[in-house]
Amino acid sequence: MKKLEFNYHVRKSARRKTLAITVHPDNRVIVAAPATYPQKDIQEFVQKKSDWVRKIIAANLQRVQQVQVKRFETGEEILYLGKKYILRVQWGLSPRVTLEDGHICVRLPAQGTASEPSQVKRYLLEWYLARALARVKEKIPLYARRIGVNPGFVAIKSMKSRWGSCSIHGRISLAWNIIMAPEQILDYLIVHELCHMVHHNHSAEYWGLVESIIPDHRERRKWLRKNGHCLSF
Repeated sequence: MKKLEFNYHVRKSARRKTLAITVHPDNRVIVAAPATYPQKDIQEFVQKKSDWVRKIIAANLQRVQQVQVKRFETGEEILYLGKKYILRVQWGLSPRVTLEDGHICVRLPAQGTASEPSQVKRYLLEWYLARALARVKEKIPLYARRIGVNPGFVAIKSMKSRWGSCSIHGRISLAWNIIMAPEQILDYLIVHELCHMVHHNHSAEYWGLVESIIPDHRERRKWLRKNGHCLSF
C-alpha cells in the first residue's frame, strides 16, 4: 500500500452507515466511519481518495498564500456581511468602532502609540464579536421556530477549525468571523447548527432537514469552501 503524504483522523459513530472523508480549511483530514467498520477497509478507502485529498490540501495552501496579511492601517480593505469596506484609523477621547459611508472607522484613545496596530485589531475583534452576537440572536428565533427547536444557549467565539458547533444539550456556538460573510452564508451556518439539535450527525435525514429550510445549501457550502479563507484577519 502506497505511503500517504498526509495524516488523517478517524471518527467512528454508531449512527453512520457509510464512509466519508473531509478536508478542512486548515488541512485536517477527517474520516467519518461506522463504529464497526474494519480499519483495513478505512485505509483502502483513504488510499482511493488520496489524490483528491492532496488536491484539496494544495488548493487550501494556495488560498492561504493569496490572503494578504492585515497591517490594520488606514486604507486596507476589510469585510463585513460580504461587503468590502475601507479601514480608517482615527483618534479621539474614547475608543470606538463605527460603520460610516463605506468605511469601518476605528477610533483609538491616544495618537502615536507603539501598539497601535494591535489596538486596532483588538477593537475590531470586539466590534465583530458584538455585531455577530446581535445578528445571530436576531436570526436564531426565526429559524428555530421553523425547525421546531429551542436552543438554550448561544455563544460567539474564536474557532480555529470550524464555523460552529452544537452540543447534545442544545448549546450553539458560532465563530465570530461568520459576520464577515454574506447574509445568506450566515443564515446557512445558523441553520446548519440548529438542525443538529434534531439530528446529531450528517445523515441523509439531517441534510434533508437543512434543505427544507435552505434549498440552495449546497451552493452556500460551495461558497464557504471557496471563500472561507478570506473570512479572517
